[in-house]
Amino acid sequence: MGRTGTIFVAICMAIIAASSATVLIFQFARPFGEAVSLSLALMCTMILIHLLIGRARDRGAVSEAVDRLEDRMADLDEDVGNLEGRLTGMEHTMPRRTRAEIDPLFAEVEVLGTLVKQMAEAMSDLETRVEDQQALAPPSHAGALPHYGQAPPQPLTDRPAALHPPQMAPAGAVPLNAMPVEVNAPRHEPPVPQEFRQASEAAVNPFVNRQASPQPQESAGRGDMAEWDRRYGVTPPRPAVNQPPVPDGPPVPEHQFGQTLSSVDEFPLEDDGLMQPEPSGPERPQPNLAMRDLITSALNANRVELHLQPIVTLPQRQVKYYEAFTRLRDADGNAVEAAVFLPEAVLSGQIARIDNLLLFRSIQVIKRLTSRNRNAMLFCNISSVSLVDETFFPGFLEFVKSNQTYSDVLIFEFSQSDVASMGAMELESLNALYDAGFRFSIDRISDMKMDFNSLAGRGFKFGKLHADYLIGRREANHGHIHPSDFGDLLHRYGMELITDHVETESQVLELLDYDVNLAQGNLFSPPRPVRAEVLQGAPAPGPGARKTATG
Repeated sequence: MGRTGTIFVAICMAIIAASSATVLIFQFARPFGEAVSLSLALMCTMILIHLLIGRARDRGAVSEAVDRLEDRMADLDEDVGNLEGRLTGMEHTMPRRTRAEIDPLFAEVEVLGTLVKQMAEAMSDLETRVEDQQALAPPSHAGALPHYGQAPPQPLTDRPAALHPPQMAPAGAVPLNAMPVEVNAPRHEPPVPQEFRQASEAAVNPFVNRQASPQPQESAGRGDMAEWDRRYGVTPPRPAVNQPPVPDGPPVPEHQFGQTLSSVDEFPLEDDGLMQPEPSGPERPQPNLAMRDLITSALNANRVELHLQPIVTLPQRQVKYYEAFTRLRDADGNAVEAAVFLPEAVLSGQIARIDNLLLFRSIQVIKRLTSRNRNAMLFCNISSVSLVDETFFPGFLEFVKSNQTYSDVLIFEFSQSDVASMGAMELESLNALYDAGFRFSIDRISDMKMDFNSLAGRGFKFGKLHADYLIGRREANHGHIHPSDFGDLLHRYGMELITDHVETESQVLELLDYDVNLAQGNLFSPPRPVRAEVLQGAPAPGPGARKTATG
């Protein structure tokens, strides 16, 4: 459109110039050359005037555009200023508004915390009163403690030298210092039973193991067990499973011993049998034959399952490590947890077979985990009894050395009670595993006064504490160490705290206040069984076939 207008204006200018030349020639009789010169000058003048008008028009359009842009920029500056003012106002008013809204909630939570604390103190006071009432209650009708009368003094040469210091005999054993001086009983009296003779020998030498005496062994299941033991290279001890328990009092009538007493007070008798002082040490656990048969049948029939429970990070709750647990299945398919069968497994000497199977399957699981996540770790619980088993530990050590590539991801875990009772042999076995590159974890911590610095020097890198101990719901032996500072104490020694038995969300909220980074419990995931295809293969061979052991 602009070009067409320009062409039209140019044609008009040419016509006007030609017309002016014609007028000068014919009207004014001017010469042709002068007329043409004047017409061309007129045409140039018109062209110049047109250009000046066009430039002025363009300049005005540009000026209007610039003015509009300046107005728009001024509007934008004003809007930006308004936004800055609003943001500044929000920065100053939002904290006050938020605090004004949250402060009442904090006050209510503080009141609830005070009420809960008062309730806990009231419950503690009530428990104290109940315990005091139980302590003041009259004792139950039990046998009276033995009363030794003032018997005539006997020459010291007539008694064995081992009986001069007071000895605590097992329940049901006849103390030798209460036996009559005259040992030649009449021939018509029945002889002393065999169990009382053994009890008397135990009283003379309390360091003699009562189960070391030859006793009839259990014959049931020996054929199946022999092949399995030969395969594992584990020789379980031979406890006297059929040995009758030592009775609380001898079933011998009073007249059998009373005829040789010099005085009745030397050997007091009650209607319910002999009364002896209760032993001060812990009572030796009695064998559970039913549980022992269940463990044996489960091992022989391969009814042993491996369960994994994750250890997560807080507060993200991302899985970081796993812990392996052993579960047995009875003949009906019911699961038996480790806390139920482990005491009898230790007592019967089958714990080494269980640890051997757990180790072999843990290696299989580790291979699968590391193929997916190189940072994964597996905690494997083993018993300290296995560390001193001469038939098990050498093969165990050789097997873990053949799988030394997994030393960074396989953590052996021991309970605090086992660690506290470790002797020189256990520590030597522990050092052998530490030299092979493996690290350890201490579980079920209840005594926070333990020397964790020395444990860290022996290869312990993790410590597990019950969540209730940390948040104060359960009392622990922490001494001068506050439970909330226990994680910092372990971190100072190069150990990491894992809080286990987390069951509720309220525990998680309290653990976050203590800056706990790792947690474990049924709240995140209960122990779940490992798929059967992961656990294919045979357990590690025993010492007899160590040369062919493979991972």
